Amino acid sequence: MTMRDAEALGVEADLAAAEHAGLRLALIGRALALAPIAGWYAWYGVPVGNYVGLAAVSAFMILGFVHLFLLLSGREREWHRYAFLALDAIGLGLLVVLTPLSQGAADIPKILVFRAYGVYYLFLMLAVAALSLSPRLVLFSGAAAVSALWAVFLWITSGMARKITWSDLPADADRDTFIKTLLDPDFIGIGNRVEESAAILATAALLAIAVHRARNVVRARARAERQRRRAQDIFGQYVPTEVAQAILANQAALTPQTKEASILFCDIEGFTRLSEQKVPVAMIQLLNEFFDAATEIVGQHRGVVVSFVGDAVVAAFNTPLELRDHADAAVHAGRGLLALAEGRQFAGESLDLRIGIATGPVASGSVGGTRRQTWTVYGDTVNLAQRLEGLNKELGTRILVSEETALRAKGTTLREVGAVVVRGREQVAKVFTADV
Repeated sequence: MTMRDAEALGVEADLAAAEHAGLRLALIGRALALAPIAGWYAWYGVPVGNYVGLAAVSAFMILGFVHLFLLLSGREREWHRYAFLALDAIGLGLLVVLTPLSQGAADIPKILVFRAYGVYYLFLMLAVAALSLSPRLVLFSGAAAVSALWAVFLWITSGMARKITWSDLPADADRDTFIKTLLDPDFIGIGNRVEESAAILATAALLAIAVHRARNVVRARARAERQRRRAQDIFGQYVPTEVAQAILANQAALTPQTKEASILFCDIEGFTRLSEQKVPVAMIQLLNEFFDAATEIVGQHRGVVVSFVGDAVVAAFNTPLELRDHADAAVHAGRGLLALAEGRQFAGESLDLRIGIATGPVASGSVGGTRRQTWTVYGDTVNLAQRLEGLNKELGTRILVSEETALRAKGTTLREVGAVVVRGREQVAKVFTADV
């Protein structure tokens, strides 16, 4: 599995977690909404014999608690959501069909339920579905609500011997005729059901679009957060915050690539002797103080600390961050490190540094497994920077710069030391030094 695939799976997992949290909120909100309705039926409905309403609301609440239990226990599956929504629609339809409009008169035409109550209860289904962050669930809830509406309507009207619709109303009907037709107990208003269905479906479609956009926002935030954590894991301990943010803005910089860059290799002179004189804890404190200060210096010049190798600092310029004058930046950073060592002590010790800087092709990128990665640089340019650092001891200098760096560094003054033999290379190479 590639890193991109692993990241995509991680983002989808974060999105699924957001869906889970939204659905949990929806089910809790559903229970809180039904609780006062159940209380109202218990207080008012039972004394007048309306047990159907109380039983129906109680059943709705039980279904919600079962769904919530499955969700919290980790047993909930996606199809459960559709099943419970369908049960809500069926239950609501049965409640309308079975509950009498009045306890005092059982022969009141059932079609009047559409005038006594609106379809606003059906919109609650859409709201619950929307909190789940699933566009498909929202569309399904709209279809289920419309199906329940028409199932109830067709069930009621199928038992009516006489039906009056809008088409029975004359186009030039006067006031009395209009009122008489509209208030007739046999008036079924098919057109009204069509309008209500259209409103529900349109609302479901708009909510689905809104939820889809919300999912994209959640997915983008999850992806950005994962990329931020990834860059922070790789670079957070090596670069200042502003440099890490610049890397975050260009995630392509983390992919393996080869480009011209300048590499700085900085080592503490006499570190072995110093470590023999101090206890390990004191040496760790010394290195921490030095590395923190060195990282700040490198970051000020738009460089990135690649790694700490023992007592050495390896920094790169122009990778992963684009830096046009990377050779100048590397030399200025080297001078800054030397000035740093001259100007302060670290854990009570003064340090002498040796620095090597080389410019040329550098391969860079994230390496490691899908769970643990590090960003590194490698190639002949990196090796040359390290060997130039070691040559300082032989030449009595503190900073050595390769010929290629000297050619690229137009904004700084360098002094040629001479042509030397670099270990691992057949031809002699010109080296330069930078006075502090």
